[in-house]
Amino acid sequence: MATPRFPAWFPLVVLGTLAANALATWTTNVTIDLMRDLGPFARAVREHDRAILPYFRVFGYTVGPAVVVAYLWPIVAYFRRGCPDPAPLDIRRRVISAPLVVALVGFAVWLSGLFIFPPLTLLHFGRWTPELMSQQILSPLVNGFLAATTSYLFIEAVFRRIVVPRVFPGGRLTEVSCTLALGVQGRLLVFLVAVGFVPLFTLFGLVRAAAVRLDAGMPVETVVPALAQASGMTFAVFLLLGVGLTLLLAKTITEPLGAIAGVLRRVRAGRLDEEVAVTGGDEIGVLEDGVNAMLSALREKERILQTFGRVVDPLVRDRLLAGDIELGGEVRSATVLFCDLRGFTALAERTPPAELVETLNEFFTVMTVWVHECGGFVDKFIGDALLVVFGLFSADGETEQADGAAAAVHCARGMCERLERLNATRAAGGRPPLQVKIGIHTGPVVAGTIGARDRHEFTVIGDTVNVADRLQQVCHEVGSHVAASETTYRLAAARGAVGETSSASVALRGRDEPVRVFALR
Repeated sequence: MATPRFPAWFPLVVLGTLAANALATWTTNVTIDLMRDLGPFARAVREHDRAILPYFRVFGYTVGPAVVVAYLWPIVAYFRRGCPDPAPLDIRRRVISAPLVVALVGFAVWLSGLFIFPPLTLLHFGRWTPELMSQQILSPLVNGFLAATTSYLFIEAVFRRIVVPRVFPGGRLTEVSCTLALGVQGRLLVFLVAVGFVPLFTLFGLVRAAAVRLDAGMPVETVVPALAQASGMTFAVFLLLGVGLTLLLAKTITEPLGAIAGVLRRVRAGRLDEEVAVTGGDEIGVLEDGVNAMLSALREKERILQTFGRVVDPLVRDRLLAGDIELGGEVRSATVLFCDLRGFTALAERTPPAELVETLNEFFTVMTVWVHECGGFVDKFIGDALLVVFGLFSADGETEQADGAAAAVHCARGMCERLERLNATRAAGGRPPLQVKIGIHTGPVVAGTIGARDRHEFTVIGDTVNVADRLQQVCHEVGSHVAASETTYRLAAARGAVGETSSASVALRGRDEPVRVFALR
């Protein structure tokens, strides 16, 4: 696809600037004719100015646009190259400064008339009087300011919408030094002068001109209708111009704020993927950059939380970050579930390492999801086993202990059911089935952050954990995949969660006396 000769924004800027100055030229001629002095010297000077005006317009409409095009041309060339990122520093400075620079160039052309017409009048007539103030100074100055204001607001709107997002895809316009740009307060001040002072000045000049004409002896029947017609025409022109300038200024403020509000609404909904486009280097641009920086920080925080949640169970992670878990340890009541793969050593000997890791990840993923659904959390993975805790963060009353024990028994049964489904999938792929042995015990545990100075781990330790481990080791002796202690059985039975069971007295390693173990079917 061929590169366009000019980017779309360039003719918009040129034509908009020419249109603003052409309108100001017309209003200048109108206001001079309506407000100039009626004395013979003023009339002679006006005729002399009319003879010079074509040459001045040639100068203004060639030199001004030539300077503007020369200033904008590096930006045009940059767009024709496809806007490679990052943009050169000179291009970034020109983009930020372009609206004000173009407006000042146009205003400078108007100001140059103040240094041309009065000196030529003095040279041709040998004198210059205050009665020429309106036609040679005030009208060109005021209408030139109006043209510059219109050009500035129009170009800024174009640049904010089209140019700035291409040159500054990552924002941060405020970090570019040595630029010329107006802030929100400056734009509002310029706008106020343009739509407030200029129309008032024009209407004041019309009234004053009418008074001068009446003092000169012109009949009221001629002056008043002319004043009414001129006032109506002036009102219509400045009304339309004021509405246009108001819309231009409003867009540079309301559109970015609307975009920011939309992004913040999406953030509240949990969506952090869409940033706001930075449109300027003013206070609104700072706000846009700030919102994007906030989004970046939130995304980084979310990434850290997700990474942290892979190392520490999300339930523990959230409590750690909320400050609900203090450093050190505390004794609490909990139900501990120890789930281990049966025959894993033999499986590891005949399985390639990559497939073995895949098997463990597959098994742990299924089990961890189910543990979370049951209200527990995975304390740690130990080789081919996982240590699960229920009711740790609940109150230590018997009711809460019963809830935790019932949840653990329900979780153990669900683990067996999900393992059957997983084995069906493995069998379809020609892989051997997996078997588990699960031990459950309820009692006091020491919960806290344990480790070295530079690395801690939140975990539970104590005799309750050891008993749960020993229980899963005797599953084959009681003829079940799930073995629960008498304490867990009693608490879960209070919630009707045990179902069909059998019991036996079994000697646990590390225990002097046999303990009663319940086999859950």
